[in-house]
Amino acid sequence: MQLGNFTIPFTKPSSPVIWVRPYHALSIESQDDGAVRVRTSSDGFSIGLIGRYAGIAFGLSLIVIPLILGAYNVSALAMESDGTEDPCELFSTSENIEFDDLGIMCLDYREKLDVSSFERAEGHFRFQSEWSGFEEYRWAQYGNVVTLCFVDSSYDEYSCENLIRAPETLPNQNLSYYSGYDGITQDMPSWVNDRPSSVSVEYQPSSDAPFGTDRLLVAWDDQPGWGYLDMRTYGATSFEMAGYTTPFERGILEIMFPYVAPMLVGVLVFSFSGARVPLLDFDQRQSKIQRRFNIGTPLSRYDWTNVDFQNFSLAEHSFTLTHHEAGDEHTSSSTTYTHHSGLNLSCAYEGGTHVLLFIENKGQEARLDLIENLFKALDLESPLHPSDTLLVQPGDTSGQSMVRPPLVSKASMDPSNSASSPEVEADARSPKASVQDASGFWDNV
Repeated sequence: MQLGNFTIPFTKPSSPVIWVRPYHALSIESQDDGAVRVRTSSDGFSIGLIGRYAGIAFGLSLIVIPLILGAYNVSALAMESDGTEDPCELFSTSENIEFDDLGIMCLDYREKLDVSSFERAEGHFRFQSEWSGFEEYRWAQYGNVVTLCFVDSSYDEYSCENLIRAPETLPNQNLSYYSGYDGITQDMPSWVNDRPSSVSVEYQPSSDAPFGTDRLLVAWDDQPGWGYLDMRTYGATSFEMAGYTTPFERGILEIMFPYVAPMLVGVLVFSFSGARVPLLDFDQRQSKIQRRFNIGTPLSRYDWTNVDFQNFSLAEHSFTLTHHEAGDEHTSSSTTYTHHSGLNLSCAYEGGTHVLLFIENKGQEARLDLIENLFKALDLESPLHPSDTLLVQPGDTSGQSMVRPPLVSKASMDPSNSASSPEVEADARSPKASVQDASGFWDNV
């Protein structure tokens, strides 16, 4: 299943899987594992093909150029930071902390909030803050590690973390000592799994902070050259939060941020430019046909299993698409129609049948050479004789008759294959579908 140019993983592909237009050729390649890969290729130049290449080039330029400029600016920042006297010049203040294993970390932000109604009990404290309202905590300390738990009254549970309690002078000059990943022990008291409502706490108003003037610290992402230090101070009248980060990390974020928007636009343009082309892999050894894309992940693949390679069916197929162009204040809207005739090639598998290819006629003549080349590559007996020809009658735009070449049995001809696919019928009925919408969708089915 597909929405616009995006496929939905694990769903059956639209029908037909590949629309071979008159200006398309059929690329047929034999793989090393014995499978045969089929895809459309350009048969000369057309306006649609030129537009597709232009869209791909434009989308790639919006992705690649910002990446090059960003990488250049980041490398320039790295060289400048090595020779600068103030490593925190990109920050609002020059305040910093120097660690032996990481170097200088600059103050990224500091926020101080007033609190009121501060109360304490043994191993508990709570207060009213202007930032988040009422907050209640339970804590315990073992050595210099504090287990601090926020009391979530809505779910009646604790939300806990371990932090290092440190005075004004840090007890250790290595940032890894404060790491929340592998520096601080993750052992916690057994009560962290209890319900807060099971504990009776008698609070008393207090002017004494639970940790005095000490700070609670925890570090994140302390990889070589990268790091972030979270610092908190809980007082009876205020709650202070501060964050320190490496100057190079802050510089990269500020430099790369302006390039994010054009890169996202480039990804969208690239996605809708038709760069992704559907492929069909015919694997007779495993009795399987797989749909995949030339640019995609395994999530975009779909398998038809237990395929009967001796039972392909052909049906003549015709349909009409409605294209609507909206008008503006100067022009009126217009509706046009395009008629398409050709051959449906369907396979039979354990789940039924599916239209793999719709090979549109070129002029008024069916493109039987593509069928011949495909079955020759599959080393299967062709369902057509060289003397067979199919001509489309210009006046017959609605009739859909069955094609029964000499070597195709009636049993292999599934009448359901001659009916318009739901996607095509929906397109034909909808007066809102534009020309671009119709071609863009089928080009990437």
